[in-house]
Amino acid sequence: MIRIFIAAGIRLYREGLAEALARVGAVNVVGFDTCGPDVVPRIVELGPDVILLDMGRPESYPTAHELQRAAPEIPVVAFGISNSESELLGCAEVGIVGYVTDDVPLKELIPVIEGAARGEAICSPKFARNLVRKLATLAVDGQPELLQVRLTKREREIVALLEHDLSNKEIASCLGVEVTTVKNHVHNLLEKLSVHRRSEITRTLKQTPRTVAAMAASGPRRRRDRSGRAS
Repeated sequence: MIRIFIAAGIRLYREGLAEALARVGAVNVVGFDTCGPDVVPRIVELGPDVILLDMGRPESYPTAHELQRAAPEIPVVAFGISNSESELLGCAEVGIVGYVTDDVPLKELIPVIEGAARGEAICSPKFARNLVRKLATLAVDGQPELLQVRLTKREREIVALLEHDLSNKEIASCLGVEVTTVKNHVHNLLEKLSVHRRSEITRTLKQTPRTVAAMAASGPRRRRDRSGRAS
């Protein structure tokens, strides 16, 4: 049984959801309470496997942020949200791993809870693509050396996801490609940067001087004579 905690702003809402989930029998509701950072110590004390967080309240995002700080190992599933890209990205920025929009029936909530308990990030393919693009853009803007090492667009996307400690399987799911494709790109990154572990990829890109990074990517430069021809 997956132990869950429900944080929702409306008492009738959280109690009704707890009763409905109890009837399904796939999960065990260990507690429920209102939203707000004040509820975080109780959640930490109970130590649920998954937290269901109602995103329809102004205090929901501060709650998620505090949960990420106090209990990053407990996955949070947001419910009651729209399909708005800005809202979904806002959830991702505070560490939420699962999403249930306000038009999803109860039967579709259970697989999301189960996936979150397994450590999987649950989101639609469209949102995954948008998130990858945003992460890649942030990575390039914050790390100009990525352009200097001449990484491909796909390699930059993978580097951005590696920074979030995603597995090859999770990266493949986000990018909509095969796991073997991700493995090949990771292998190419290891060779370009002359490192042996995937954990060293992002660290090396951050620490390597831009000029050295460019040489690592492109290999030795061919000399040119005065006429401009390569020699």
